[in-house]
Amino acid sequence: MADVAWLDLTSRGAEARLRSLMEDIVDLYKGGPESRLALALWFGERTGSVQKLLVLSTGLGMSGVRSFAEPVRYPLLLKTGSGPPFVEVSGSSVEHFDRLLSSRDPSINQFMDRPDVLYSDKALLSDAILTRFNVVTEPTGLMKGWYVDIDQAKGKTPGALLSRWGGSRPYVGLVKTWESADFENCRGLLHVESSQRWLPLSLVGLRNYTFFNDLQAGKAGFFLFRGGSFYQPLKFEEKAAPDYSKLVLERLPDDRYPEVYLRSVHPSAEPAA
Repeated sequence: MADVAWLDLTSRGAEARLRSLMEDIVDLYKGGPESRLALALWFGERTGSVQKLLVLSTGLGMSGVRSFAEPVRYPLLLKTGSGPPFVEVSGSSVEHFDRLLSSRDPSINQFMDRPDVLYSDKALLSDAILTRFNVVTEPTGLMKGWYVDIDQAKGKTPGALLSRWGGSRPYVGLVKTWESADFENCRGLLHVESSQRWLPLSLVGLRNYTFFNDLQAGKAGFFLFRGGSFYQPLKFEEKAAPDYSKLVLERLPDDRYPEVYLRSVHPSAEPAA
């Protein structure tokens, strides 16, 4: 049987490990054939042998849920064990929970104890639920856009590129950490969307992306952001910067962040080959 000693949250990285295990449980509720997961909320004490999770779903079979059923218990080490520690999952429909929230029903007070949103689909949630749990899917100041390699950029101005890419879904984000007074240079933390949340890339994660590998290979490339901001990456530099944890939704281990150095490309300029 699994031991709970490893869940000691005073040890480095233990809470991140615990969160990862909770997210494994959340995955069980995604993509059901008759309903869609709208919210997964971790609440209550973080220590002890039992963690608590609320899941709200919508769709066929959920609209008639009138009260919280007996929580379902899973081993938290679902992939490797069958004993403690456990997670107890309470479930309801979005519609029913919204009614309880609006009426200030005391049955939902338990979910207000240290709530932490592990998953959310904003399109499926009411404004009241979004507001009450402060559902945030992206950090403040996030710029969203695309990476354009030299072959795609050659012979085109940033305006022409924006016309080409502007109709597609952005897949890279930037939170600036510094900008020069003349706006010619800046630095920032690159983000990608994961489970509908924009999270910072680690140095290991960067290696999976063309923009990092192009730069390491000496190939020119560019970041194009909504609104027309256009930058050429110059280098990446990993920094131990605890203050950067305030700029992201989910901090990286040991507060080590790969920061990208960028140089602005002017709107009227044609990217250099």
